[in-house]
Amino acid sequence: MRLRIVLPKVNPEAITVPTRCAYAGCSGRKFHLRQELAKPLRDTVYHEVQVHRYQCLKCKRTFRVYPEGANRAQTSQRVKGLAVMLYLLGLSYGATSLALEALGVYLCKSRVYDAVQEAAKLVPGVKREQVFAGVKTPALGGDLTSVKCKGEWLPLGITVDPISGLALTIDALAAEDIKTLKDWIEPIAKSVGAQVLVTDDADGFKTVADEVGVQHQVCKAHVLRNTETLIERYQPLVARDADGSLKAIGVSPEQAAADLKRLGKLVKSRQREQAPELEAMHRRYLQAVPPHEGEHQSLAYRLRLLLTSSLESLASLDALSHVERTQGRNARWHQ
Repeated sequence: MRLRIVLPKVNPEAITVPTRCAYAGCSGRKFHLRQELAKPLRDTVYHEVQVHRYQCLKCKRTFRVYPEGANRAQTSQRVKGLAVMLYLLGLSYGATSLALEALGVYLCKSRVYDAVQEAAKLVPGVKREQVFAGVKTPALGGDLTSVKCKGEWLPLGITVDPISGLALTIDALAAEDIKTLKDWIEPIAKSVGAQVLVTDDADGFKTVADEVGVQHQVCKAHVLRNTETLIERYQPLVARDADGSLKAIGVSPEQAAADLKRLGKLVKSRQREQAPELEAMHRRYLQAVPPHEGEHQSLAYRLRLLLTSSLESLASLDALSHVERTQGRNARWHQ
C-alpha cells in the first residue's frame, strides 16, 4: 500500500468570474465588479491574496469571489489539507499543529480538529485507522529525529515498512529512553505483525526489540558507515601493531591489514554465503581478551568486537531475508 497525496493548490491569479448570483432565490446572471480587496491568508506560500467583490445587477446585493484554494476562512485549503493528511498519517491534533508550525504556518489544534471534521463531512466514513487497515509487514523500521519548535527541540519517532518504503507513523515522543521507545514501538509492531525491527545501532533499540519479542536488524546504511569508519581508524594501527596485542594472539600486522581490507568488501555485499569466511576471520581474534576495569581495549580486542558485530549483523540480515522470502511466497500463493 502506498499513499499518493494531492493537496489543494493555492493560485492567486485563478479567480473565476461568477455565472450566477451567490444568494439563494436570486436568478441574476449579470454582475458588476465593484472592488478588489487584499485578504490576509494563512498559507505555506502566500500571506495575502486578492479577492473580487461583485454586485448582482438584479438583486443589487454584493458578494465576494475568492481565488483557487482560498475562501472566507483565514486558512487556505492547502494548509487544511496538509493538516488532515498529517492527522490521518497518525499524528495527534497537537502534534499536527507543531508539525505545521515547523513548516512555517501556525494552526492551533482546535483548528486542526475543525479541518478534520470538515473533511469527514465531505468524505463520509474517513477515519485514521482506515488509512493503514490491513497493512502487514514482517519488518518494521524505526528511527528518531528532532525538529525545532519555538526554540526547543522536539523528539519525533518515525516508523516505516522497510520492504515497501511506506511511512507508517510519525509520533511526537516525550523522551528517548527505553520505556518510551518500547511504548512507541510495541503497539505498532503488533499491529503490522512485525517479526524484525530495523533501526540504527543504538543499544536502546536492541533492548526494545528483545522486550517486544522481535529480532533486531541494524540497517545496512548504518552498518556500512560505522564499519568503514572503524576500518579507516584501525588500518594505521594494525600496520605497526601499535600495542603489541596482535603479536600476543599470533596474528601478524599483514594478516590484520588484509582482514580489514577484506571486511570492507564483505560489509558492502553482505551475502549469507560469505558467513563462513567472516567466521574464519573472527576466530583469529577470539584469543584477544577484554580489558580489566580501568584499562583500555587492546587493538586485537577491538578487531574482535568489530568482527563480532559484523557477524551479528549478517545473521540478523539473514532473518530479515527469510521473512521477506516468506512474504513473497505467501503473496504468490494468494495470487
